[in-house]
Amino acid sequence: MPSGPETAPDRPEDRSNQTTSAGVSWLSFARCRERFRARWPSVFRMRLVRDQFELLRRPGLSIQSMLDVGATDRVHEANAKSHLPGVEYRSLDIDRTNRHDYHAFSEVDRTFDLVTVFEVIEHLPPKEALELLRQCTQTVRSGGYMLASVPNVFTPGIQNDWTHVAQLHYLDLAGLLAWNGFEIIDGARVYFGNRRLWWTHARLLHALHRLMAVDYAQSIVVLGRKP
Repeated sequence: MPSGPETAPDRPEDRSNQTTSAGVSWLSFARCRERFRARWPSVFRMRLVRDQFELLRRPGLSIQSMLDVGATDRVHEANAKSHLPGVEYRSLDIDRTNRHDYHAFSEVDRTFDLVTVFEVIEHLPPKEALELLRQCTQTVRSGGYMLASVPNVFTPGIQNDWTHVAQLHYLDLAGLLAWNGFEIIDGARVYFGNRRLWWTHARLLHALHRLMAVDYAQSIVVLGRKP
């Protein structure tokens, strides 16, 4: 039988020559994401917070304006204004059934101190996700920040949404922001449940969670600063 692609024997892959569907060198991105393994050797080495905006509680951080990308029904507006009193909040979403300031990046003619993209990237294939982050990066002013979150894949059931296209490891999220030129300032796990269950997981069951490598925090959030 003639040899060919369908009949050739299995052989080790040369992953250094692979590229993702987004046209990014697999090896280059792997090196980028692995830079953060020393900081977070496991997901449980990331601190636990109750809110994505807690990462903005840092001395000297000045945020006067923000763009909420993928804002759905502006669900984060009240929380953002609570954490950032006086902030100028703007929203962007392709859904025209809700009230938004922008429905496409082509409509944005300015930069912002902060761009947030919460639970959006996992809904996109790699090529579209990278393009979204590139557009987000362009709307962040020099010295400004991006705050991004994705579902925590170490938490059972968190990916049970048929609109989820990708599963992002916490190192992937840090790597994607770094790939776009951001200095990674902070990262955390986010737990949205009630405080009694939080105490049970964090105090009584923490050792068991670590032993089984099964988390209870629903989300991963990373803060990056644009040079």
